[in-house]
Amino acid sequence: MRTYTLDQAAALLNLGRNTLTRRLRQAGMLGPDNLPAGAYRGGRLLRVKTGTYRHPVAGWTHYGRTEVTDAGLDHIATKLGIDLARLPVQHTRRAIPQPHEARSLS
Repeated sequence: MRTYTLDQAAALLNLGRNTLTRRLRQAGMLGPDNLPAGAYRGGRLLRVKTGTYRHPVAGWTHYGRTEVTDAGLDHIATKLGIDLARLPVQHTRRAIPQPHEARSLS
């Protein structure tokens, strides 16, 4: 299932990231930490990608990043009154075959 970062989802909805997160907090979908709130936790609309990184002072630090699924994008658009017909079509990039050069055996 494809997911989008809040930056990517905001761009698809023709909003800025800060505007999208503020409106999602106002709608009760995100908590003050921008992670899914209440009924939206662990659901099919919003996912949390977790990871760790090494901070130079604090050492190993855990983080969580909210990602929006395709179903979540539809839900957000409906909840915020955004027309999905205006969304740009996402094209997947295909690898372009590269020509092979013949090698001489000499």
